[in-house]
Amino acid sequence: MNVLVLNRYALANTPYHAWLGEPGSITVVTDDEVTADADLSRYAEVVPIAGYENNPMVELTALRLHERHRFDAVVAMSEVDVLRASRLREAMGVTGQDVRSAEAFRDKLRMKELLAAAGIPVAPFAAAPDATAIHRFLRDHPYPIVVKPRRGHGSMGVEVLRDDADLERFLGAERALWTDDGAPLLAEGYVEHEIYHVDGLVVGGVPRLIWPSAISSCLNHRDGLEMRSVQLAADDPLHGPLIEITERALTALPTPDITLFHAEVFHTPDGRLVFNEIASRIGGGKIHAAVKLAFGVDLGAAYFGAMTGGPVPEIAAEPDRVVGWLLFPPVEGALIAAPEHCSVRGVVDYRLHAKLGTVMPRASYSTQAIASAVLAGPDRAAVDESIDRTVAWFHDEIKIG
Repeated sequence: MNVLVLNRYALANTPYHAWLGEPGSITVVTDDEVTADADLSRYAEVVPIAGYENNPMVELTALRLHERHRFDAVVAMSEVDVLRASRLREAMGVTGQDVRSAEAFRDKLRMKELLAAAGIPVAPFAAAPDATAIHRFLRDHPYPIVVKPRRGHGSMGVEVLRDDADLERFLGAERALWTDDGAPLLAEGYVEHEIYHVDGLVVGGVPRLIWPSAISSCLNHRDGLEMRSVQLAADDPLHGPLIEITERALTALPTPDITLFHAEVFHTPDGRLVFNEIASRIGGGKIHAAVKLAFGVDLGAAYFGAMTGGPVPEIAAEPDRVVGWLLFPPVEGALIAAPEHCSVRGVVDYRLHAKLGTVMPRASYSTQAIASAVLAGPDRAAVDESIDRTVAWFHDEIKIG
């Protein structure tokens, strides 16, 4: 089997060559910033591309490589690759997620239309291509409202507008609204909520792993606050309902036979679940590490193996522990001091990602982090306590000038 991989993860930590389900070769088109320390000799070709996320040369390069290698599969696990991987599959005539499916998962307007048509509760929504459309939406859905990119990721570009002053500031800053092309934006009614994410793997059209976690606001990074997540126990009152609404969403959308997924669900103060969105890729932050620690399964390896003809590993019905994680976002200033090791009870893995002396801007997306931690314990209460202790410890140790 000849496999094309579109990759934007650290190649040294993503051993595709070890995950190949059948004998064959792997060609990688990758971000030029993630090839350090990787053994590139294990691949037929590795083609690094600068500005990978938005560079159309990714697709042209892949199509030219196909002329030489005749790919049997196209594998991609990042949000920025979902649509272009689907276009490449159709152009190459290989199986996997097609454009219709990819658009339903990437375009939040199309996604909400399909979810609402299936009776799944979502916030009120409408396309927001121009100021008139936003003004019209506000007539029926008063402040606060949310305006966000239809195909965004990492909470980039998400704005909560609470009054006319916020609206005027947003209209002045959002350049996509300054043209006659129609801005690729979505307006939604704001939902007071706690937020949960549900992550897993579909193989053969059936979720083989699906598990919910509680998470802090995805906009915390804008205030310099940590992002924290902790898996729910099987007996948590929201465990079953969160899985059920996510399974309904997977049914309502043109879900591929094989896919990773990452869903977000709101829990309102009056006890309702409101579906926010779902992506057909691995979750960000430390979700991959948390699932691996809890279930003993590498989601990336299981997905890659299934896509390339390999067996799917046995996955336990429940994790053998509760796992949580933390991301500490950068805040404006120079990083003068930061801890390199953590001995807080419950911390399984702590990493400092920024170098001392770095002058940092404010975080620009939700999973941007100068340090991270993965924690585990026998129950959620123990993990929540470890998270609180780790946050206090980190803020005592770090110094920003």
